Amino acid sequence: MEIGILGDHKDYIEEKFEEVLVRYNRFGKDLYNVIKEELPDVFKYLKYYRTIKYGNIGQLEDSYATYNDGDILFAIQLEPECEVICLYNREIHIEISDWNNNDYYKQSIEFIRTEFLNGKI
Repeated sequence: MEIGILGDHKDYIEEKFEEVLVRYNRFGKDLYNVIKEELPDVFKYLKYYRTIKYGNIGQLEDSYATYNDGDILFAIQLEPECEVICLYNREIHIEISDWNNNDYYKQSIEFIRTEFLNGKI
């Protein structure tokens, strides 16, 4: 189940892409549009989620997406408080930010291509 990759310690609700664009406007907010432009075959498989319950802790503003084409599964978390983009699957996890004034969108796209897609897309 693809939502399972997000973890069981939170409750999620699926969002439409248009809803994400309205709701989430903080760090990493353009990543999904960059994916749409740079990796359209990835974009068409993305499903978006927001947290509706997380115990007594925050993170309700985060944005989540999963990619599942039936062969490859990975997740994206946009975390505005820490200002990181988290990319992960069941084996790999990376947090990308602008700690060194790097292009964090470009770095995220490259990581998706090399680590998750292995040149398949």
